[in-house]
Parts: sequence; C-alpha cells; structure tokens
Amino acid sequence: MLRFLDAGESHGKAMISIIDGIPSNFNIDIDFINNELKRRQSGYGRGERMNLEEDRVEFLSGVRGKNTTGNPITMVIYNKDYENWKEIIGKEPKSEEKIVVPRPGHGDLVGYFKYGTGDIRDTIERTSARETSIRTAVGALCKEILKELGIEIRSKVHSLGNLYDDAVDIYDDTIYGKINKSPVRCYNAEVEKGFIKKIDICKEQGETIGGSVFLSIKGVPIGVGSYSQWDRKLDAILSYGIMSVQGVKAIEFGNGLDLNLRGSTFNDEIIYENGNIKRKTNNCGGIEAGVSNGENIEIKVYIKPIPSIKKDIGTVDLRKKKETSTRYERSDVSAVIPASIVLENVVAFYILREIMNKFTADEFFELKRSINYYRGTVYLR
Repeated sequence: MLRFLDAGESHGKAMISIIDGIPSNFNIDIDFINNELKRRQSGYGRGERMNLEEDRVEFLSGVRGKNTTGNPITMVIYNKDYENWKEIIGKEPKSEEKIVVPRPGHGDLVGYFKYGTGDIRDTIERTSARETSIRTAVGALCKEILKELGIEIRSKVHSLGNLYDDAVDIYDDTIYGKINKSPVRCYNAEVEKGFIKKIDICKEQGETIGGSVFLSIKGVPIGVGSYSQWDRKLDAILSYGIMSVQGVKAIEFGNGLDLNLRGSTFNDEIIYENGNIKRKTNNCGGIEAGVSNGENIEIKVYIKPIPSIKKDIGTVDLRKKKETSTRYERSDVSAVIPASIVLENVVAFYILREIMNKFTADEFFELKRSINYYRGTVYLR
C-alpha cells in the first residue's frame, strides 16, 4: 500500500517526508519535482516569504542515481528562513514571549487548548500552509509516475471572490499554456485583470480573499475505486485528501451543485463512439458509485480567505482573559492560485495509491504492463 508521513515546521530546519510503496526502477526527473515546487511558489498575491525561499527537494533514501529502489523514500526541503528564526524556534520562550492572542479562522485557538503548550507559536508552526511544500513534492513524484502510465492532472483558477473564469478545455495545450502563463492561472484576459484588481484592493485594505479551483484528471481507466465498502469509494478518498489541504472548505464533483438539472439531463448518457464506450456529458465528474467510469475526473475545490489579516477583527487575549483585536502573521493575500498547484499534486498521490491497489506491483514496468493490458481488454468482457 502506498503511504507517506510528513514532518517539519514552518520556520524549522526542514520539511521532510517518508514515502513507502513507490515501485522500483522508476527513473525520477528531479527537475520535474522542483518545477512543481516552483509553480507552487508563484502566482499573483503571494507574500514576502516566497522571495526568501527557493524550494528544492533532496532525496536521502530510496533512490540510487535517479532510479527508485523499492525502499522507503525520504525527501527533504530545507527552509532557508530558518536562519532568521532559529533563535526563536530553538529555545524555550519566556512567559511574556508566548503568543496568546489567537487569529479567528486559524488553528490557533483549538491547538492552544488541544495540546496545552501555552504558546500558540507551536500550533502556527504545524498548521501553516508551509506544510504543503513537502506534500507537493510527494505528489509531484506520484504525478511523474502517473504521467508515464498515461494519466495527466491539470488545474486552473475557477473563481476569485465573485468573479468567474471561462470554462475551457484545459487539455488543449494552447489553452493550458495561456493559463500557466497567467499570474492568476485563468484563461480570460478580462477576468485576469479583474482577479488582479481584487487582490490589489484586498492588499490595500488589509484583507484576504478566497475562491475556487477546477481540477481535472485525465486517463484514469474505468474501474478504479470500489462500492463494495464505504471507505473504498474513489470520490470519498479524493475528498479526504483534498479536504486535508489548508483552507479548503467544500468540494464539488462534476456538476453536483447544479440543482436545476433533473435526472434525465444530469445522468450521463452512455454511447458507442468509434467502438469505445463514452458519455455524452460528464455531469457526474468521472465517478459513479465510487468507481471511475473512464471519463475525466472533474472537481471544483472551494478555498476560504486566508485567516491572517491586517484588518482588525475581534478575538481574545488568553492570558489576560479579555477581548482584544486580532494580530497579524505574515501571509499571502490569496491562497487560491498556489492551491491549484498543491491540489494537483495532492490528488496525484491518492490516484496513484488507488491505481496501485488495483494493479499491485513492486516494480514500475510490471505496473505499466498491468495497466496497459487492462486498458486493452476491459471492454472485451
């Protein structure tokens, strides 16, 4: 079973992961992984920390030369900003140095009471979206493997505030090239200007803004996932992974939130096209009864505004036990743009895990042969 743990703190020495279950003999392109980390750090509205860090991954085990060995893989991303924080992170704080004013919407208050360390700093260090750097690296390795198996994952920003980008075919390379060149990862040039203006206004006002991301996974064969048990349903598994990303508050598969559609128009009619089974539409988002149906898996992910804002809102001082104004911790204006990259890589891990659950293999070429044989014979049953 493919699995991983990650560790590390926002201003600690490094972010680390150990991945178990990656098949042997896969040739890793480390530049691909580092480019995914670079994509995560780019985008309009990013905070000043992105000017400090230049994330690059290092392999400490499980890789010989460029090839995976089948052993557990250890990946590390060193935090450059640690040098500016080591005197704070590396010592026991004095009572007056402890953070006791929680930011509404963050994990500050719940972490303070759950773990009882008496310092919100300990919660901040782990709840920070900095954790998504190592999850992106893990997912990028999985994404590389999926690409070799004929499975591709792409994304775009769907909305920012109340502005929505056009619905387009993101598997058209010309269209997707334009999206990737956009500082806000959208297609429509006028909408791009609107997104940028919204971010600028929020920055001036000491505010943050949320929005949504469109994710699409192409090439997953029919039959991945299962309805035989509730915890094996593919959409449930993907939801679990997506909801674990900081700031995510809702998920939609296909057009599941279009309440105007009736059964006769929502359900995707099945047709034969050039000898293959296809769907006229994809309202279900590529998953039925918890199992992939061969169409693109399409998901919209809704992300809240970042809770660390400069504008004053009410909170409490936990030491003095009285109401006060919130404090500001360095942050971006919007998490939506980098979240689109993070989410691509997060879902890559879960898709590869479910692929490997169906096509069990210890070695990469064995895995590739199994999935190719299945694709060629599944509709002959």
